[in-house]
Amino acid sequence: MPDKFSELTAMIGTFYDAVIEPRLWQKALDDMRGHFGFHLGAISVIAMPTGTAVVQVTTNIPDEYLAGMQAYNDDVIELWGGVARMAEMPLEEPILQSRITGPDVWEGNRFYEEWVRPLGLVDQVGIMLARDRTMVGNIGLGVHESSQPLTEAHMEGLRLMAPHVRRAAIISRMLDGAASAAATFEAALDATRSAVVLVDAEMAIVHANSAARAMLGNGDPIASVRGKLSLPRELVPNRLQVAVQAAARAEHELGRRGIGIAAKSRDGTALSLQVMPLEKRTMRGGLDRRATVAVFIADATAPLEMPADAMRLLYELTPAEQRIFELVVSGETTASIARSLGVATSTVRSHLLKIFEKTNRHTRGDLVKLSREIILPG
Repeated sequence: MPDKFSELTAMIGTFYDAVIEPRLWQKALDDMRGHFGFHLGAISVIAMPTGTAVVQVTTNIPDEYLAGMQAYNDDVIELWGGVARMAEMPLEEPILQSRITGPDVWEGNRFYEEWVRPLGLVDQVGIMLARDRTMVGNIGLGVHESSQPLTEAHMEGLRLMAPHVRRAAIISRMLDGAASAAATFEAALDATRSAVVLVDAEMAIVHANSAARAMLGNGDPIASVRGKLSLPRELVPNRLQVAVQAAARAEHELGRRGIGIAAKSRDGTALSLQVMPLEKRTMRGGLDRRATVAVFIADATAPLEMPADAMRLLYELTPAEQRIFELVVSGETTASIARSLGVATSTVRSHLLKIFEKTNRHTRGDLVKLSREIILPG
């Protein structure tokens, strides 16, 4: 019998496999649902501004309940506290619906009465994957009345999974359907408008698609130095190299490294790089075996907001840690932060301890002082 860690590692790998072979999104979601003991699940990733579905899969939802789900959009938003409340939820953070709203909102809500209650669901975990000008995405996992209660171990496992699912969603959006249409993954990379470079563990360039070759030819924003990929105007030096090495070594260790690596082009345009492991892919689609990591380059989805984004970049904060840093600096208490984010106070304390550890600070006052002093290099 595989142990829980092996199962988690395999699930992470399946989400990356789904980038190469999109039909595997269904299996990845079902494996995740089964591993954590949820009754049903759904993943939705929508490209903006077109509204085109990048990923739209469900698991264990009866066909009669799937039909017409879109008619409940406003009711679902109400169950999550409204648009403004949903906009406050940090990306990648698993949030229990019962921490956001309760029976006073559920009772009489059309989606709850006609969909949730008849299916025997008593709660739901939601995870926001994306919320920017290029896409919106989320995961929903339903808790059945017969299920064992969710524990902090469940939530921590979901936190470990979330950045990998988010990375797979972001890269699937960047491929813009090319993986489904192409005969091989290499052909998909060549067809996409995003710049993609395949490298080995030492950053040696194995393959670059046409958009990346043009960048390499200009030495902007990426360059080839003795055949190795270089990022001359990386905002936090060596983050790309560290992410590539982590991805090549053990993909489960990659975590948030390699999501949204920040850089600039020569003219000052903000860039965002995504790193995806390739070495353990079960379906490599004809890729050169020397390629262990794919690096995707695109314009940043939003301008940096100081000092919170500087904190995120310099100290590798998760989205939840970044948001908690912002709220601490603004003077919010632990209890008010928990209410605002829809998480337990113990979760806020745990995130705050990680912020102290990552920044080598010890008090809230230290974080306030840091927020006034912090600047990005370059």
